[in-house]
Amino acid sequence: MSDFADMNGGRDAWVPQSHARARACDEAKLARPDSKVEIIVTTAY
Repeated sequence: MSDFADMNGGRDAWVPQSHARARACDEAKLARPDSKVEIIVTTAY
């Protein structure tokens, strides 16, 4: 979570403010110690 502000800045620059979707952040032990980010995607329609 030490990169939280950088992650938010990157997302804010990429996603138009009027189209931002809901999201959730969680802190957990990563699968590999040299990884910085692990992404889980859930979709519904």
